Amino acid sequence: MKLALFGNLRLLRISFYVCCSLMLAKPCFGESDPWQSLKQLKPGLGFVFIERSLTCQYGELEKVTDTNVSIKTKQGTEIIHKADLMRIRYGFGGHAVANDNPNLPLFTLYSGRSSWSDILAFVPFQSKVHPYAAFRFTLTTKDGRIHRGILNGVSAEQITLADKSGNATTFLKKEIVQVDYITEKPLSDTQEFYWDELGVGRIFDPQLYPRLFHLADTMSVTLYQSARAEDDSVIICK
Repeated sequence: MKLALFGNLRLLRISFYVCCSLMLAKPCFGESDPWQSLKQLKPGLGFVFIERSLTCQYGELEKVTDTNVSIKTKQGTEIIHKADLMRIRYGFGGHAVANDNPNLPLFTLYSGRSSWSDILAFVPFQSKVHPYAAFRFTLTTKDGRIHRGILNGVSAEQITLADKSGNATTFLKKEIVQVDYITEKPLSDTQEFYWDELGVGRIFDPQLYPRLFHLADTMSVTLYQSARAEDDSVIICK
């Protein structure tokens, strides 16, 4: 009897973890930890790291642990603690990007806060304004369901996602647990240059294959989680 009970419990546990593995967008234990997405960034690539003090600096990623990130700057290695890191953006080889650049939302690779205003920053890129825009989002509702689609529209009270056929579904903010922006994993500065310049010649560069053939070439950037205090302050590099 005990052996049969043990076997049933083991089968139940295995089934549970198989179920979890099939839910690709989010784990089974509530909201995901946005920090874990940093482990998808390749060491050696350059990014802009923005701390909560709004200090911004360019550096090459060295290592990500569960509590901090180490970066290589001109002054040497620096460690930024998880609690102090507000945002990570594309580095553009260390070239400064103006605070009023309208494309700043698209450069975000990590957000250390929960902010609905960060979603509203995508208003200029919603497909109902620009029909050819196709910025992908994933959201989780309070019933545990995961919804994926192209950002069709967003306001202070709701967000609308559209499928590939253009069918739109609207979700109220009060129904939402988490919102993620889906972006391409960054390449090195050299690879980004080749990506822009080669055109059809990309097929001859194996380093570009993941993005060219969509082989695990995207990552999720969590912008909003209802369980966390909302921070809609303006992020401006000092």
